[in-house]
Amino acid sequence: MDSNSTVHVESNEISEAENHHTENGEVIAEKSKDESPVNEDNKTKNNDPLLLDKIQSQIEFYFGDVNMLRDKFLIEQTKLDEGWIPLSVLLQFNLLASLSTDTDVILNAVERSDLMEISEDRKKIRRRLDKPLPIYNEEYKKAQLARTVYMKPFPQTIGIQDLKNFLSEFGPIENIIMRKYKDENKKFQFKGSIFVQFKNITDAKQVVEKESVLYDGKEIIRKFSEDYTLEKNDERHNKKHKNDSKEHKKKDVETSDNEKIESDSHELPKGSVLHLQTTSNKILWEDIKKYFVDLGEKIIYVDYKNGSSSGWIRFQGTDSAKSILTKITDNKIQIKDFDVTCRLIEGDEEEQYLQKVQKELNSNKKFKNKKNRNKKGFKTNRKRSGSPISDNVASKKAAI
Repeated sequence: MDSNSTVHVESNEISEAENHHTENGEVIAEKSKDESPVNEDNKTKNNDPLLLDKIQSQIEFYFGDVNMLRDKFLIEQTKLDEGWIPLSVLLQFNLLASLSTDTDVILNAVERSDLMEISEDRKKIRRRLDKPLPIYNEEYKKAQLARTVYMKPFPQTIGIQDLKNFLSEFGPIENIIMRKYKDENKKFQFKGSIFVQFKNITDAKQVVEKESVLYDGKEIIRKFSEDYTLEKNDERHNKKHKNDSKEHKKKDVETSDNEKIESDSHELPKGSVLHLQTTSNKILWEDIKKYFVDLGEKIIYVDYKNGSSSGWIRFQGTDSAKSILTKITDNKIQIKDFDVTCRLIEGDEEEQYLQKVQKELNSNKKFKNKKNRNKKGFKTNRKRSGSPISDNVASKKAAI
């Protein structure tokens, strides 16, 4: 039984000695099954400050916000005696035992902690009662994710303690996830990438925005976990789109009942476009897309160049943008902590914009038809008159 294994901040509560996989089979955590008895020869009277720091950090991880929300064993133990856990139980945890099995040394480390307290008989410890666990709701999970950073590459031989030592200079850390996979022999191997959950978002931002971070002379890639997830989703989308094209598959595109479809062109719905204005050059089109998708809105196209001060976003259905605007306070939203002003385009401005969009759609359609002609000039895979025409976008990156 080892309570040191880390799991992804988005994962559900898990049982001991269980391996966990993402949807694509990727192993993100592995519980140790080594429950061999502690070697008493490992005991030490060493009160070296560095050792005490490591023990304190490990104890605070066990009883910290992240682990105590998912560690079934510790949760059950805390119910037995008003939160008190005997040191003899904690010494069954391999990582702690590897640091020291001397209870006096461990108690000296616990005395330095603001999170923990020691029983009068000095045989048990617990999380302080005035430090209650946070409420694990959607708001808390979003806050966790916001301060989680993806980092790579690290050598396959690196250990969790090596990572802790390396990351300690960037600020307090709540969790480290060493991403793993099963090789052909069903053995777990480190992928070389990690997720790091910082205690506060300021430290997470500083790591991501730092000009350079090196490990063993190699540059470490850093990006927010949310950005990493969006990029992987886009990669999977583009890969699927490319494979479908190779196999000459037709992709069904959902169209709104309010969009009138004709044989050669279709009218674009009115009241469906918002104009966006911002003073920041750090907002990406992916950030805009994610903001409205998270709200449950159906997006047709994000017409925005990364780093620009303005752009447009087109939604599905007549008056869809108008309806969205009624939900926004003072016509302002926040994306990546930057203010973005939203405005419904109407009248001549809307007419001119939709004409430009229609022209791009028609041009895109002609290009597709040209590709479908064979060498003799005849169309292949010709659509029947009146069949649906998808509102495809000119740029692949903004496809929903």
